[in-house]
Amino acid sequence: MIYTLPNEENRHFRVGISVGKKVGHTAVVRNRLKRYIRAVLTENKGLIDPHMDFLVIARPYARDFDWEQARKNLLHALTLAHVIEEVPNKEEQ
Repeated sequence: MIYTLPNEENRHFRVGISVGKKVGHTAVVRNRLKRYIRAVLTENKGLIDPHMDFLVIARPYARDFDWEQARKNLLHALTLAHVIEEVPNKEEQ
């Protein structure tokens, strides 16, 4: 889930990441999801509107995601929230 707030004074986007105990009962699971989210945002920072503040809230079904599932779902959610315009097509290697 993503909440957005436009902020024209920003030079760079700002993001908050929330992964609650319902998502993963151990810190290892919660921190892994946060690392995945940060990695996807870093990888796609050129596509993100710099005049945007947003909050990413992980849901319990995300606890079983691997890297590719987390990436695909987060990019889809960012597109639906109008944080990015298009999802980049990444060629399978």
